[in-house]
Amino acid sequence: MGSRALQVSRFPLWRQIHQRKAILLTVAGLILVLMLLGIFLIRGAGTQTRPQTQDIPPAQEDEFLVVIALFQHQGGERYYFGAELVNDLRQTPHEAGLYRVERLEHAPDAQAIPQLMDKLHARVLITGRYDETKIEATVYFAPPQTSPPLPEQSPGPPVHFFGLQPTVYHLYAPRGLGHPLQYLQYGLIGQAYFWRGAYDAAQERFLLAQQMLPAQVPLAQRDEMDRWTAALLWFMGYIAGPVQGDWAVAQDTFYRSFSLDASFLPATLGLAQAWSHLGQTRQAKDLLQAALREAPDAWQLYFALAEMQAQQDKAEEALALYDKAITLLSANNTPQAKQALADVYFYRGYFFYQQGDYQNALNDYQTARELGRDDPILLSNLGWTAYLLGDYETAVEASSRAADKAPHRPDLLFNKGLHLLAAGRYDEAQTTYQQAIQLTLTLDDVRTRSTYFGTAYYDLDDLAQRRPDLEPQIREIQQAIDTANG
Repeated sequence: MGSRALQVSRFPLWRQIHQRKAILLTVAGLILVLMLLGIFLIRGAGTQTRPQTQDIPPAQEDEFLVVIALFQHQGGERYYFGAELVNDLRQTPHEAGLYRVERLEHAPDAQAIPQLMDKLHARVLITGRYDETKIEATVYFAPPQTSPPLPEQSPGPPVHFFGLQPTVYHLYAPRGLGHPLQYLQYGLIGQAYFWRGAYDAAQERFLLAQQMLPAQVPLAQRDEMDRWTAALLWFMGYIAGPVQGDWAVAQDTFYRSFSLDASFLPATLGLAQAWSHLGQTRQAKDLLQAALREAPDAWQLYFALAEMQAQQDKAEEALALYDKAITLLSANNTPQAKQALADVYFYRGYFFYQQGDYQNALNDYQTARELGRDDPILLSNLGWTAYLLGDYETAVEASSRAADKAPHRPDLLFNKGLHLLAAGRYDEAQTTYQQAIQLTLTLDDVRTRSTYFGTAYYDLDDLAQRRPDLEPQIREIQQAIDTANG
């Protein structure tokens, strides 16, 4: 039986081992190259999708834009706190469409941030840094130029609102907590709700933000955290007082804000206004006078004191204080100062109106309008004052625009009809009264309907005294109101 001879390798065993090692090293090198190429491509794609400053579209007129730069690593384990805050804001349930959040890969130069925010119309820009023990966030806040909507019966933005200015906060959070910047997250969401006038939702988020504040803050960061907390409390006091009319709660909240940061002008103004509403006028005046010694050029303080003197029928003192506020504001050419000046003229016009000085009231209302104020409250007051002066065409123009801006309010339509009738435009007046009657009948509350109808009826009686020649038309419209009122 034949046999095959055993074939022995021509190469020694050590050479085979080295050959296998070379092959393995070559394969590993190829895998490493492919991995690095993949990472490079992913990073490249990610960089293209992450907006830089020039890629961020400016905010629309009513949009709340928040811009967040990735935080700088200065020690300890790396973690993406800035990116986490972006994601938390974007993924918060039930908040879709409330605000827009944009991310920057690098923090802009601090000196360029105000100009950048102005260019983007951003409300908030956040930069930050962290090390092994702490996180520090720098929050740039630029409030909108217009105040948020208030209940319809409010005469306009409260006095203490005028102290709100662009501000920078330096905030702290300890490392080691899950989502350590959640108090900032809910504070920002509360702000977005606040400026839309969604006050109940804003108050809920502000309370959450307050509850999530760090329990312990190092001494070096305590003053800055107190400033942030004072601002948070101010917003809550604003909701309690001017919005909800609970001035006792507002007093407590503003006092806590003032106690944390006595230099925060809105807290001073808010506390003074709360005391004034609660009958503590002397205390309120003392507080404002003390603040004036520290800030003699703060027009808001003169304005607040003017309002208090006006409420006490101290006409001469009130007018001198109004004039001082107007003089200080007129020297400032910023859009914010122009808007504030319009508001001061509106309030002084209302003071003149209450004094029976209708011509000066009309002059101030018209100045406020020329400065940019064009809301239903101003227009309605302007129209009514012009009507009392017998300037019926001016009254028609202003009251018509007021009714157009607030089409759900029957009283503004009744005013428009009255002014059209006074101007001798009977057909238009009759049509307007019919629209006002139909709008009033859509209201569910019988007492509210009766109030609107009653006021409109007695306003027509007043017109009959002014224009006896219109009595037949007046009685016809009054009959229609009586029929609708049952």
